[in-house]
Amino acid sequence: MNPKPLTEERLLAAIAHGSVVVTGIGILVGMVIFLTQREKSQFASRQGIQAAIYQLLGFILLTALWVLWGILYAFTFIPIIRNPNLYQDGPPLFFWVSLATMVIPLIFMVLWGLYGLWGALQCWRGRDFNYILIGKHIPIEWS
Repeated sequence: MNPKPLTEERLLAAIAHGSVVVTGIGILVGMVIFLTQREKSQFASRQGIQAAIYQLLGFILLTALWVLWGILYAFTFIPIIRNPNLYQDGPPLFFWVSLATMVIPLIFMVLWGLYGLWGALQCWRGRDFNYILIGKHIPIEWS
């Protein structure tokens, strides 16, 4: 890799990582940057594929968290539907607890996005950024 990436390379790499704020589309942005820069810039292409993989993993994990939360939340309705007379004064405590667990996927989403934005900032500064567990598996050269 070049010791100091050009401004265009840094910008493309930062866009690839920064697109994490647009869930789903960011995966495509990273892939497009990877595919268009593969022959031109090792820095931008490597950061693009890394960002695409990171965002794909985040999308899968976030979807799984939301599905699990939805299942938990749906189960809280079973006692209410089976015996509505017991809950005339309002939903039971476990209903509110399961509703509050919605913060788990929300916190995950915020932290995942902030880490991606950190990667964007590092790339914009011209530093080679590697996600934990992903970066070491992406080869430096694609030849």
